[in-house]
Amino acid sequence: MEERDLQEKVAVYRVLEARLEAAIKQRDSIASRIVEMQAVKESIGELEKSDDVIFPVGSDVFAFGKIAEKKKVMVAVGAGVIMEKSIAEAKEILDKRREGMEQVMKEVQGNIEKVSSTLEQLGSEIQSTMEQA
Repeated sequence: MEERDLQEKVAVYRVLEARLEAAIKQRDSIASRIVEMQAVKESIGELEKSDDVIFPVGSDVFAFGKIAEKKKVMVAVGAGVIMEKSIAEAKEILDKRREGMEQVMKEVQGNIEKVSSTLEQLGSEIQSTMEQA
């Protein structure tokens, strides 16, 4: 019976390890998105200062261009819909998205802490069971 219990605990431990790894990757991805949103917010603020821009065309290739409209940008608002927004509106949208991402990040961090705690406890139980055997 004890060996079976140990095997079950080890299986649960492995599942929790995988869950923890996935949560850490998710947290890191969210953190990158938050940094990206802040950089975009700063970049669109610079649009009004110059006509010349460098924009990405894909695969780390960029092109030089001129801005035709300095007061408005196009913003994806969901479901494949893109709308014209003022710079101020775009910044506001980015701020709201960032706040939402920060909330999700807090939740993910809470999950990471819970899973880590459970892993520590389960690891101790596995160690004790192995020492008793």
